[in-house]
Amino acid sequence: MDQRVIDLWDRLMAYGESGTAPLAAIRGEVLELHEAITDEESRLGLMRIFNLVCDLVAVHLEDIGGDLEAFAQHRQGQIWMFLRAECLVDGVLDRSRLRHVTGREVQAGRMTADDPLRHYALGDDAAFDEFLEPRRRH
Repeated sequence: MDQRVIDLWDRLMAYGESGTAPLAAIRGEVLELHEAITDEESRLGLMRIFNLVCDLVAVHLEDIGGDLEAFAQHRQGQIWMFLRAECLVDGVLDRSRLRHVTGREVQAGRMTADDPLRHYALGDDAAFDEFLEPRRRH
């Protein structure tokens, strides 16, 4: 695993002891590292950090009466972007790689088998239709 991922995890754990983790900054660092690091093990580590940060944010939002549904949608979209980034080959989405990655996520319990990204990976080109705005008629 890339040392930068290990260092970020260690810093997050150290913040946990004090209760003062700068969650937005850590999230930003995860996003930057995810772009820079391409090995699968490190990217999985970054997703674990991202999920932990999101879990902490969700608890905070629940405490203050924040919009948990909007946050959950944002979180899901970001995870899809992480997984999509793992599947780019020369800037193009490789569907066979996407089948592997989403299969790995389903097997690990981090994604459900009925997730739209999994359906898309398995060949359902309409998997995201429910997320698209209705087309305007001209």
